[in-house]
Amino acid sequence: MNVDMNTLPFETITIDGFRGLRDLRLEGLGAVNILVGDNNSGKTSVLEAMSIACNPFGPQEWLAMIRRRDFGGLDENRGQSLRWCFPQSGALRNQDFMFKGRCEINSQGRYPLRKLVAEVSDIQGIPSLNELKRMRRLPEDATESIAFAESWRGIELKHVVEMNDAADQPTPFGFPTVSTTDPITLQFWDDDDRMGPILSRPRQGNLPSSTLTPYSYQINQLQLRSHSSQLFQGNGDAMEKREHVLDLIRQFDPEITDIQIASYGGFDAAIYLNHKRLGPAPLSVFGDALRRAVLLSSTLPKLEGGLLLIDEIETGIHISSLVKVFDWLMKTAKQFDVQVIATTHSLEAIDGILAASGDNLDDLVTFHLDNDGDRTDAKRIYGDLLRRMRHQRGLDVR
Repeated sequence: MNVDMNTLPFETITIDGFRGLRDLRLEGLGAVNILVGDNNSGKTSVLEAMSIACNPFGPQEWLAMIRRRDFGGLDENRGQSLRWCFPQSGALRNQDFMFKGRCEINSQGRYPLRKLVAEVSDIQGIPSLNELKRMRRLPEDATESIAFAESWRGIELKHVVEMNDAADQPTPFGFPTVSTTDPITLQFWDDDDRMGPILSRPRQGNLPSSTLTPYSYQINQLQLRSHSSQLFQGNGDAMEKREHVLDLIRQFDPEITDIQIASYGGFDAAIYLNHKRLGPAPLSVFGDALRRAVLLSSTLPKLEGGLLLIDEIETGIHISSLVKVFDWLMKTAKQFDVQVIATTHSLEAIDGILAASGDNLDDLVTFHLDNDGDRTDAKRIYGDLLRRMRHQRGLDVR
């Protein structure tokens, strides 16, 4: 199999057994994809499953995904939150029941992932001495006598990954070309209040990806950690990407001259915008639309060749600014070869995306999701049909 670098990372994807998604098939994905449908039709779940598919060799992405849904916290412990990502049964309410769950994701496209099977199962036992030290904040010289007699309960998460078998062909980003890999396993204990094992994200094999939630723009420190090393450290590539950030945010306020990470008056370092009237001003003092624009514009260029996932793409952006934001998004995504998958409940957002597309509708695809509990169907609406449905017939395609 030859790797065609002109194809998209994902051209077809099927998802079965992730949250409420059953036998969902998204076929004919475009460069920019919009997911619409009723509440609880599975739009956000698709984005979450895609984030897992982009990280088959980093199953700790499940924890990041759970934190995004719970806005930085967990309504339940990690084990319960993971269990609810899989099909449930009434037996789950029985404390003696040992849960097992399975979901499967299959894909076709430039990204050589062909199948990812994720399995979770309840476990009982006593964590290792090192785990107990970490979870209970015990001193390094603690001995095995601190291992409690009672059995702990936890959950084991396993990824089984199949990549393409073109062992003699080059692949982008250093993706492995073996047909199968050894299972990757992580364990999490229910009473661990320190968020489980902290593992570095393996770069090789994972697709560059990022998920923006409706509230992501409010988390300034997260922006700082995510983007400072790539946008604010002065090399030529970083400077070029920083200009893309400025191109968008100047459309909201043309008096902004630069963006930087700085610390003033003894406060912690944060993102600052240099403003002709205000001087260096922290991002937090600007409106939601500008903060959303900074996050979007600083995220996309660092995903070159990868995937950007946006939940409720219209959030924080006034109707009057939708077209210019989407125009920037579509042009910049194309420049950096980033595939975009976004959800929306807004007809104004759909019309704004159509307006930003102009006469070039080939890259735009909309999927209308419908979930009846037994199956999740997706109706594909290509760009020209979407325009005729909205402009000529005035149909509500949400």
